[in-house]
Amino acid sequence: MFSFFKKKISPKTELKKILKGYELPSFPAVVMQILQKIRSPYSSAATIAESLALDPGISVKVLRIANSAAFSPTKKVENLTQAVALVGISQLESLVLGVGVAQGMPRQACQWHDPALFWLASAKRAVLASELARYLCPAKESECFTAAFLQDLALPFLACHRSKDYGPIFEKWHLEGGDLAELEREKLPWDHTEVASWICSEWGLPENIAAAIRGHHGAEVPDYQALAPVRLVAILREEETNSGMDELIETAGTLYSLEMEKVEAMVAPAFEKAKDLARMIV
Repeated sequence: MFSFFKKKISPKTELKKILKGYELPSFPAVVMQILQKIRSPYSSAATIAESLALDPGISVKVLRIANSAAFSPTKKVENLTQAVALVGISQLESLVLGVGVAQGMPRQACQWHDPALFWLASAKRAVLASELARYLCPAKESECFTAAFLQDLALPFLACHRSKDYGPIFEKWHLEGGDLAELEREKLPWDHTEVASWICSEWGLPENIAAAIRGHHGAEVPDYQALAPVRLVAILREEETNSGMDELIETAGTLYSLEMEKVEAMVAPAFEKAKDLARMIV
């Protein structure tokens, strides 16, 4: 259980305070309906496809993703039922959840937030976390994908609505590296993982994903939710010239005994898939 429940903190109140009065948009109701259908044990690929068809925008994205390099279909996927069967229930939930969150995120560029770069970096983290999970926690592969994709969901809100005092933190992180949450705590009474957990609460996102996001910089969460791949990819930054990849590879070896060559071999294919994903999910 998160600390804001223990302290009876209202996520809505905290978010308005931190984001200078900005009202967080509601999570799309149609996306929540689709997610409920996906999670139902009584749903078939056909009934899930029917629920996806309620939102043409999501339907188009799911079809495009099913036909992308990420899933490498042997022949073109032409309808939603085929797409559901190919993508799989757990991965489909991740993708639909990602699309729903993307719809509520700031779309405008502001200092230290370029939407295209942000979603590309998010997709890189997601795909690489999924690859790392095959070695570190195979049963959590889909969960790692989702939590890694959404782990920095608070940053666009902070960059665009708390820019005056958050800008210098962003700048230092992008230019010098280091642990973003530690840099935030040096200047502020909260960090982006805590803000993200409040956003998750407001949007009714799954608690296991919210906990993994809350713990991706080392905050205390239940052991089964402290997902190693999600923490590893948190090292990655948007800057191509200072991406944090060397640090990630070193940390993977030091903390999780992953061979350098094995991690290096994952990167290029994962990032190629991420380019497709970033273009299609938002």
